[in-house]
Amino acid sequence: MATSAVAQTKRPQQPVETPVWDQLERFASEAEFQRYLQDFQRAANDRHRRDYGPSDGFAPPVPPPPPPSAPPPGAAAESSGIVVTGSAQPSSGEPSSITNTQTQGVDEGGIVKQIGRFLVVLQDGRLFVVDTRAGPEQNGLALANRTNVYRWRGQDTWFDEMLTSGNRVLIAGYSYRERASEITVLTLSDDGQLTREATYYISSNDYYDVENYATRLVNGNLVIYTPLDLSSINAMRPVQWPLVRRWIRDGDNRAVTTAGRPLFDAQDIYKPVQSLHQPTVHSVSVCPLGDVRAGDEFECRTTAFVGGGEREFFVSTSDIYLWVTPEPWDDGLPACTRAESLPATLYRVPLDNAPPTALFARGVPMNQLALDASGTEFRALLNQDTRDCGTSQRDDLSVSYFRAPFTAFGTRPRQAPQSSYTRTPSPGGRAYEVRYTQTHVVYGGRQSRTSSPPGENAEPLTARVVAVPLNRPRAATTLTAPHNIIRVERAGGDIVLTGYRTDAGLSVSLLDLNGRPRITQTQLLQNRYESEGRSHAFNALVRPEGDGIMGLPTVTRVKEGNRWHWRSGASDISYLTLSAAGQLADAGTLNADPNARDPSYQCEVSCVDWYGNTRALFIGNRVFGLSATELIEGALENGRVVERQRLNLSRPPA
Repeated sequence: MATSAVAQTKRPQQPVETPVWDQLERFASEAEFQRYLQDFQRAANDRHRRDYGPSDGFAPPVPPPPPPSAPPPGAAAESSGIVVTGSAQPSSGEPSSITNTQTQGVDEGGIVKQIGRFLVVLQDGRLFVVDTRAGPEQNGLALANRTNVYRWRGQDTWFDEMLTSGNRVLIAGYSYRERASEITVLTLSDDGQLTREATYYISSNDYYDVENYATRLVNGNLVIYTPLDLSSINAMRPVQWPLVRRWIRDGDNRAVTTAGRPLFDAQDIYKPVQSLHQPTVHSVSVCPLGDVRAGDEFECRTTAFVGGGEREFFVSTSDIYLWVTPEPWDDGLPACTRAESLPATLYRVPLDNAPPTALFARGVPMNQLALDASGTEFRALLNQDTRDCGTSQRDDLSVSYFRAPFTAFGTRPRQAPQSSYTRTPSPGGRAYEVRYTQTHVVYGGRQSRTSSPPGENAEPLTARVVAVPLNRPRAATTLTAPHNIIRVERAGGDIVLTGYRTDAGLSVSLLDLNGRPRITQTQLLQNRYESEGRSHAFNALVRPEGDGIMGLPTVTRVKEGNRWHWRSGASDISYLTLSAAGQLADAGTLNADPNARDPSYQCEVSCVDWYGNTRALFIGNRVFGLSATELIEGALENGRVVERQRLNLSRPPA
């Protein structure tokens, strides 16, 4: 008897899917989290089997060994916790601008900070404390202290970011030996001397980002973002949660630390609310700095989410935001998609320890500068093109302005309505630079991510610039800048644009946002080229009357004007003045000395300046420029910055 074709046909096996929850809820236990990991890894193996055939299964790497045990109590004479000692004031009381931060009231990890009359500089894994009120006239410069943050030569740590709170100095680095973020805490005395208080390790993957900063300081709270790749965790073994440990001494292979405590565990992690093929745990930690606490550990409260592999991290004065999307190569995405069909989850974590909320959205911010928040709503400028779908890169990126009131967020996330998105004019390039002011979001198109000046015989360049009113996004204004765009920055209530028209030098334009947006002037810095690309490289001090001064690192050599992330040579600082009428003027430069480094000075740790090494600084009526290992002071006279004195930080302390 013949067997029917139907009987011969095997029922197709249903694919194994990773579970998804419809509301924000934390894992109830370690066991529940491990079941999720096992489900995720089974689903990954199932996809691999269907796509590539049988395999040996998921085999995550062996977890790192635990840190050495701490010595008995009393064996180390470290201080307990972090305590304010001394009375140095956090600022001089004068109007100043030290760090070009994204949001007023939220400090970002940088390479130079001000505490009272002192400037503290982070360079080569060292702290240099400069007294800006030295001498009988209290207007000199003197090196008050030089302290190594690192503990031995060749320490495998990058010391990247510095924050200050009161008289406390915090240095954030990443230790590859410890596989952890390293937070070193020092205090500054009234006479400029540094005392090391403690060093902490926070287990994490490397936090480095070519544009964003890993640390923030807001309302006396240190805010830290740390990722944890779930593909590196063995679901069949107990999870080794990220630890916060205090350093005690250095061992032969790893640091000897306290046993520490978990930064978070399964019950701090919120379950995934969208389908994921390559999940990552994104954690944000809030660490209060003003309390005197018992115990010897760094006290932090951490909120974590299982989400896609890509994220942007933004902090306002009241909330932490994470915009999370799948990685572009996530095999869970359709073979060809645009960002309109690319899922995103926006998490909002209040700094006051209220429960987090979330919202579903679609689109991808270019970077953290595309995110913003007011007292009532969240905002974002979103790229709606994420894949080329087998075609050449587009020159007319699709961009939307997104806004969502806080009432749209909830513990049961819902999709943001179409009314949350306003299609705005294309930047006319393959990428764009973006900045918010109090009234507008402004973005300018660029044809590529390169920042090099054009070639000698290249056609003159222009770029499209779009100014979108925050309260009337459909009334966007499109302008043409007389140069390409490599930087968009805020100066008071207006915007500064930088770029190149030809190889003659850097063009700087002022975009006046008072009334109908217009470019009031473009100033050419002849034979000057930008040498650093981070947002902190630019700085401005604008008075309420509208006049002010700004500066940024430049060089005179075209070939060095590419703003490579790893560039570590000294730069000059170019200054421009801004009149109340909206006119820019070239105010000259404070020039770097190529032979400034003292012959006795040696860099031993963290010798690539990934965060740059040159800054324009403004304290009251005083104008400063940090150029690698020199601090230079100038004075603004008849519209020009004239050098007054300089201090070589590389010379041995007196």
